[in-house]
Amino acid sequence: MSGLTLARRTAGQAETALRRILPGRLSARLTSGGLVIAMLATLSLGTGATALAAVLMDGHHQVSPASAALPPAPADRLGQLLAPGSAPDPTKPHPVKTATAPHLVSATLLVSGSRPLSEHVIGKIRRLARVHKVQPVLAGHAKVEGHRAFVLGVDPASFRPWTPAATAESDALWNSIGHGELAASFDMGENANLPLGGTVPVGNSRGLATLRIGAFASVGMAGVDAVVSDSRAHEVGLQPRTGVLVSAPKADPLQLRKDVIDLLGHHARVALLREVVITRDKGEFLTRVQIATFLRAAQSRIGLPYVWGAAGPAAFDCSGLVQWAFAQAGLRMPRVSEEQWFTGPHVRYSDARPGDLLFWTYDRTDPTDIDHVAIYAGNGMMIVAPHTGEYVSYEPVPLSNMAGVVRVDPALGAELA
Repeated sequence: MSGLTLARRTAGQAETALRRILPGRLSARLTSGGLVIAMLATLSLGTGATALAAVLMDGHHQVSPASAALPPAPADRLGQLLAPGSAPDPTKPHPVKTATAPHLVSATLLVSGSRPLSEHVIGKIRRLARVHKVQPVLAGHAKVEGHRAFVLGVDPASFRPWTPAATAESDALWNSIGHGELAASFDMGENANLPLGGTVPVGNSRGLATLRIGAFASVGMAGVDAVVSDSRAHEVGLQPRTGVLVSAPKADPLQLRKDVIDLLGHHARVALLREVVITRDKGEFLTRVQIATFLRAAQSRIGLPYVWGAAGPAAFDCSGLVQWAFAQAGLRMPRVSEEQWFTGPHVRYSDARPGDLLFWTYDRTDPTDIDHVAIYAGNGMMIVAPHTGEYVSYEPVPLSNMAGVVRVDPALGAELA
């Protein structure tokens, strides 16, 4: 569900100038508003983690170095983008301390609910076996320029270490959030056509505020569409302690997830943030009848429009089509592609069978970040909800940027849903 097409100009002159300003090998592109800069270095990050590229722009063509070294982005896939702000607005919250903690924290689960978690309950989560650390956040749904989004409200200083290394190291990103700006996910930024650098209404029934979109950036957490500071989160209607991050790097993540659900009840959403090892017998996977049923269901949606965040029956995004089609066969699946990636063992594309799920990543700074999903239909064809402006279609499978193939285990899909 990712990708961003920007207007471009020839970068040759810009690159020549930049070589005199910044050290190292540079890849530079002029956009309609400024420069996209990426240092040519390779980053290796964990599952779901995405690095940060920056758009550094102003009217005088002054350029500051990006905060993380990055390999060149594909021509139409630039990873995360940062729109520089002007001087801090005195009407916005004061900047918060955003210093990077000395050690990054490995995130295992993101727990959220419709009502605040008491300190007593958070303490119980903290005392679960092998839990290393917890981090309360504000979590909930709000509309960002009319689009429903799952938003986290965070203290940038304490939340920052929970994000992927390159994201955590970006002072520009955390200063933007600390100044009261919103960082939207790359998926939402592109497919909801959000105006990077522009202002949009953000809120729910409890509150509403106008926020500047300072960045398109991933925090490496499935299903998170946007991040704001905790003070901004209060303004847009999010409640305190409605979410908590859990770090348990030595725990069985599925068992820990079950323990948290047993503690909180099934009304809580417990998102898995790292991959698990799958061991199943053949009989525990999908039957031919189930596969035929959801393939027919997906085929029946061909010609309907792609809409970011839509899950049917009249419009879909890529993961929404997967979830809806599987539901027609009585199968429960997680809502977002990052979690659908965890629903079964990974197989080679050469071994793919009809009904397997195909996944892609379009950010070359992190080849493990899942951006897109489709249903394999056999014979090199797939059924897919492509992206904004297109329609559910039956088309050849593109092999470039393919992350892998998942053979869905229905029991695990239901467990993660």
